[in-house]
Amino acid sequence: MIVAIEGIVSKKEPTFVVLKTSSGVSYGVYVSLFCSGNFEKDQKIELSITQIIKEDSHKLYGFLDTNEQRMFELLIKISGIGATTAMALCSSLDTNTFYTALQSGDESVFKKVPGIGPKSAKRIIAELSDAKINIENSNQDHAQALAALLSLGFKQENILKVLRTCESQNTSELIKEALKKLA
Repeated sequence: MIVAIEGIVSKKEPTFVVLKTSSGVSYGVYVSLFCSGNFEKDQKIELSITQIIKEDSHKLYGFLDTNEQRMFELLIKISGIGATTAMALCSSLDTNTFYTALQSGDESVFKKVPGIGPKSAKRIIAELSDAKINIENSNQDHAQALAALLSLGFKQENILKVLRTCESQNTSELIKEALKKLA
């Protein structure tokens, strides 16, 4: 089972990337628009992977954000929602919007997504309204710390590696801890 891939982005399309690993093996990975907007071609990245193996296909779906990956994995468990539709939802709705729409039962948010009609929107809300997606404030803090460190001229790949090792919980503490490790 593949759980993560680290490599250089050798090909980038809006929802598909090819990652070339240090061993020379290249992997095709489907990603959301949110995910692909966070890196460039020829950049080294690490994606968490959800692997879907069927009789006639073997596909990899990649995520930079664990909450987006959890959202995708919840969606593909719903009858009638396949990986393509789940990825369309991930591309159209950030996890906070998704979670808020679930909690409020707002079908209109889901119906705006291509491939989601009234029946699918109702099914998503019915089956996932009790689901906990654990939207953590720390993810927002990490995003803010990343933006601040990028503005200081550090490379994104280095920042992401360091932020994964940081134990601080708020943005200012994360930045301080990361600066010590990046220096």
